[in-house]
Amino acid sequence: MRYLFCMLFILIVCTASAADKLVWPLKIEISQSSSFAEFRGMRLHAGIDLRTQRRNGLPVVAIADGFVSRVGVQYRGYGYALYIDHPGLNARVVYGHLQDFQGPLKEYIDAKLAKMGSRHGINDFFTPDRFPVKKGQVVALSGESGSGPSHLHFEMRNFSDEPLAPAMFGYRPTDNIIPVFHHFYVEPMSYACVIDGSFLPQRYNLSKKTAVLYQLNPVPAVFGKIGLQAGISDTNGDGNRYGVENINLEVNDTMLLERVFHRYTYEQSRQATWVYDYFKSNQKGTGYVYTLFKWPFDTLYFSSGHPVWSGIFDAGSFAGNCAEFSINAEDFGGNRISAVGSIVNHPLDFASEIEASELSSFSFDRFEQTDYTLVVIGSRGKGPKITKEAGMVTCRDSRGEAAKLKALFGGTRVEIAFPKEKRWQHGAWLGERQILPETMLVGPEGATLSPLPDASVVFARNSLHFPTFCSFLRTIEKPAPGGNAKRGILKPYSAVWTLMPSEKVFDAEAKISIRPENYSGSLQKLGIYNVSDSGKYSHNGEKVEQGALTFTTRLGGSFVILEDLIAPVISYSRKDKNYHLGPVYVFRVSDLGEGVDYLSASATVAGRKTEVYSDPDKAEIYVVRPAGSNHKVSLEVRDNAGNNGSISRIIK
Repeated sequence: MRYLFCMLFILIVCTASAADKLVWPLKIEISQSSSFAEFRGMRLHAGIDLRTQRRNGLPVVAIADGFVSRVGVQYRGYGYALYIDHPGLNARVVYGHLQDFQGPLKEYIDAKLAKMGSRHGINDFFTPDRFPVKKGQVVALSGESGSGPSHLHFEMRNFSDEPLAPAMFGYRPTDNIIPVFHHFYVEPMSYACVIDGSFLPQRYNLSKKTAVLYQLNPVPAVFGKIGLQAGISDTNGDGNRYGVENINLEVNDTMLLERVFHRYTYEQSRQATWVYDYFKSNQKGTGYVYTLFKWPFDTLYFSSGHPVWSGIFDAGSFAGNCAEFSINAEDFGGNRISAVGSIVNHPLDFASEIEASELSSFSFDRFEQTDYTLVVIGSRGKGPKITKEAGMVTCRDSRGEAAKLKALFGGTRVEIAFPKEKRWQHGAWLGERQILPETMLVGPEGATLSPLPDASVVFARNSLHFPTFCSFLRTIEKPAPGGNAKRGILKPYSAVWTLMPSEKVFDAEAKISIRPENYSGSLQKLGIYNVSDSGKYSHNGEKVEQGALTFTTRLGGSFVILEDLIAPVISYSRKDKNYHLGPVYVFRVSDLGEGVDYLSASATVAGRKTEVYSDPDKAEIYVVRPAGSNHKVSLEVRDNAGNNGSISRIIK
């Protein structure tokens, strides 16, 4: 019954007969470099990517009879993109990153671009009779336009433009490589839930029993509701990470949740972080980390047959206070893996009271939070051992009102569990010591954090679905400059501002505004830069609004304003031939600050203005090269801060 729905859907969608078998869009050995619905930062991949043997210009064919319904020629994104509707399949196919089109469509595009006097800017739609195609007809040439190295983006959609897994139509390249389980995670899903003596999430290693079976060796002891996550990687042997086709969680032989990665909408794509754990998936050696429970705001089709909160369970609700689980996953090549283990219920007695004086040797300088609990963490070196495993600690809020809170104790560590209540947003005191700094509790209704007039964060409604203690603080008053002595210095014009929490993805964008300090120059020269944990800067992007720099983000972090007065650096690379431009001079360009404005480039050859184009992925600019030699070539390009870089030289 697992695949009944999927098989019925395939029968409905794929109405072509067996005699009319579909063909691959490339007439070479098929090698896939990415999978459908795999995790792409904060979105899902809408198709599969096919290798083109590191070459451009391979023939791309129509997989069945149909007609060109749309064509795009854009500078970035899909670049040269072709949309073909196949009524017999009830599906639309999208080819992205093409080098060129073929036949009458090519003539149409070439003529329109010539009339426009541009190399891009087309997004045209057609009726079925304009450009019909036949199965196997060469409709385009593969390339690398838009973004990325040479490859073919192969995407299938229904006529509502919802991406569909090509595997549903039989497109499954040979795959004999078995996916691999990495780590296993237990997430607290209720207030003061305890996982192996902590209120915080825990990660566990798995032992490999066979090529397809893994086992959780320790038996986690939990008290409260939990959810599980699993780290899985799949590859075709070249190091690229793939996603799986389906994954499910069974507890005590009952299916709690299954996700089948066959279909989604572009609007749902931003929900990727509710299926994949963003931070864990970006750590080395974890693979993609799949969330095996369903949030109430998850509308993705992947688990549409399961109600909200599916996958959440309490080990204490099972007979024997033990939950036996299995996680089963299958890739698009039919390779299956499983991980099994047990989780036991471990009730704790919080009846004992701990006096503030008993914790006097602990230093409270850190706090973390889950969706249900804010955890204040104390640590110490040596001191009298607290023999209790759990107890109650009395803390006071900013009004002096006391509350007894659950606490967990270890030899050198104590954790105190605060509920997500507004009374604690102005801090908390243990005896006479403040152990929790001032924050703001932001809920689904949204809020504005404005600690000082020169900076603010606006959380719109539903930016956070769970109440979260947030802060936006000046953390470094005198930040180091960016750049270096050799390339140039990017002078700071603000403190470093830090938005917390940093380990949480917001459900919608938060708007950050920072006003420069003691600055009288052009605001175009200023940019907002992310500050990494190691202190390195990277340009974030910004807008100028009423004298302040603003941007939107779904992540916390640290930010600073830097001034960019450094022009791009241009160097001559080589002579070459570009498919669309013909013979060209190739220049390399780099920029230390806000980045190169590639479309600003202009050039002259032998004193005459000539056409210029560029490839940002390769950091290259192409200047059309006339016949002959010993030409004086002059090239100028701006960066996004408005600084002009130039080069002029005679090229033999």
